[in-house]
Amino acid sequence: MKVAEEYTLPLTWLLDVQEHDPMTNVRLYHNEYLHRIPSWHEIGLHLAFDASRTNTVQRGDLIRVGKDILKQFSIKPTAFRAGNGDLEPDDLKALEDIGILVDATLGSYTARPTDAPSKPYHPAYEHLHREGSAKIIVAPIAHNNGVRGYLDEGFDRLKGVIDAQLAVSEYLGLGLSDTVSNGDTLRKTVVYLKSQWARFVTLTQLVSEL
Repeated sequence: MKVAEEYTLPLTWLLDVQEHDPMTNVRLYHNEYLHRIPSWHEIGLHLAFDASRTNTVQRGDLIRVGKDILKQFSIKPTAFRAGNGDLEPDDLKALEDIGILVDATLGSYTARPTDAPSKPYHPAYEHLHREGSAKIIVAPIAHNNGVRGYLDEGFDRLKGVIDAQLAVSEYLGLGLSDTVSNGDTLRKTVVYLKSQWARFVTLTQLVSEL
């Protein structure tokens, strides 16, 4: 938050909802952190699907549960990311049905195919990595040579991902986790990107400008 305020950096905060413990993380953020996040930031939904045999909730139903939980805390999410890169084509319509405008799952955990779009795009309903007719926009996380565009990796590794992405696209999607102390890395990243004349936007603001 200190770095974001120092550089007027709008962030998209994705609150985690899990099938077997849906309220805990959202309640924690609501009680401890949300009042510290300025209104010019964005709050979205991060959903962890349970792929184990004990899974008793259909994916579409869990997506709706995630929306309803955030709604209880007066949050209407329009940005989304699935935990561990676990997004399936059938999820797209369910996400659209709850009002999600932009997904930032792809590249957040595993690499994308080399021929996948490197800039935001409307995916095909039957294939996430191809352009198509879906209403939702995919804003992929940068990924290069096995390194994802996450600040958790540290700036020295992240810089190579940034340079590779900016060589092919004017769009750069990055992420970070709240389980890693990323303050110094965020500051270095912002300073470096400002030297490249970067402009920073939330995920939903990005969609509004496309």
